Amino acid sequence: MAQKLLLNLILLLCITFVNAQEKKDHEEKEYPERKHSIALIISHTQIAEGVENGEKKWISLPSWGIDYNYEISERWAIGLHNDIVVESFVVEHNDGTEIERSSPFASAVVGMFKPIKNFSLVLGAGGEFSKEENLFLIRAGIEYGYLIHNNWELIANITNDLKINTYNSWSIGFGIARKI
Repeated sequence: MAQKLLLNLILLLCITFVNAQEKKDHEEKEYPERKHSIALIISHTQIAEGVENGEKKWISLPSWGIDYNYEISERWAIGLHNDIVVESFVVEHNDGTEIERSSPFASAVVGMFKPIKNFSLVLGAGGEFSKEENLFLIRAGIEYGYLIHNNWELIANITNDLKINTYNSWSIGFGIARKI
């Protein structure tokens, strides 16, 4: 009796295992790997060199980002990361003069490296564009992506934009990405 029960249990486990493998293969065919992604990110940009009422002050400004990425491999990607600060502000230049920035738009070509699952290191260069003056920038950051459903991903990121010979800003953002 015990041998029959053990034999039936083993047979049941084998059938379940075979069924599970068939379903997994079917799911892989239904949802092919997608290498492109577009993300919409809402963030706050922090500037330590801000100026308000003639005094140097830390300022926090709302911003939006739209990022495009292409996965070269499982660990590497390239992208075009764009963001706009939706308010105007004044910053103190390295030489002590003040620079006004009217809703600046920043765009950077970046490389991304994924050292561990879900985390990406970001490094690239680009420009910050405003009607007053265009600035060269170097962007560095870290991004965490959590797959929520098929090809949708929640994203959290921290980026630092170093505007050469002017000012530095960093932002923290949250968003959603769609793999296409």
